[in-house]
Amino acid sequence: MLMIRTILIALMTTLAITPALATDAIERRLAEVVPTVSPDSIEPSGIPGVYEVRFGTDILYVSEDGRYLLQGSLIDLDTRENLTDKSLRSVRAEIFEGIPDDELTVYVPEGEVRHVINVFTDPNCPFCRQMHEDMQAYLDAGVKVRYLMYPVLGRESPTIMRDIWCADSRTDAMDRAKAGRSVPSADCPTPSERHLALGQELGISGTPATISDGGQLISGFRPAVEVIQALEAE
Repeated sequence: MLMIRTILIALMTTLAITPALATDAIERRLAEVVPTVSPDSIEPSGIPGVYEVRFGTDILYVSEDGRYLLQGSLIDLDTRENLTDKSLRSVRAEIFEGIPDDELTVYVPEGEVRHVINVFTDPNCPFCRQMHEDMQAYLDAGVKVRYLMYPVLGRESPTIMRDIWCADSRTDAMDRAKAGRSVPSADCPTPSERHLALGQELGISGTPATISDGGQLISGFRPAVEVIQALEAE
């Protein structure tokens, strides 16, 4: 009896799909389906036998044998946690950590920086202007605000954004534009195309769109007090 149990255990160990074998199987199958793109990561998900596969900011779930693929949010019903969004937050945080301040228009608190938000903005967007009116509230709360170029509202938006980014003081120029005043014309290289491409990759469909330093995405306008509460809860 002991011999039989030993043999069964050995067989089960042999037949089990290890993480390395699962990764190889998934990579081979995905290479057949999308040969031009390789996944950025393949990691075990919260479901036994299912792996989380990431292509940039796109997350898919694939069975360990590479046969089945699921797309959508994975929810842990015990904790009510969105595991897909948790992974995406980590990806977003890493992306924005790699963007230097000198590429952006940045407002820095006088005291301790407790949080950082990255905001896709357009000076022609009325809700962006409304958010900008709360700037002092953010700074008083120790929130560093970093604006990215996202000129998608109005034919003149790209020109206004260029003038802001090429001004001697970007924050002064941004203040003028957000108040509806003209900004002196200027010309220089800008990161407009990179920021637009990043916004599209992240699925940004409108402005303002705010991403915290923890990778939390807040779409649309929300009062500063609500945003700050969300930051504190991270």
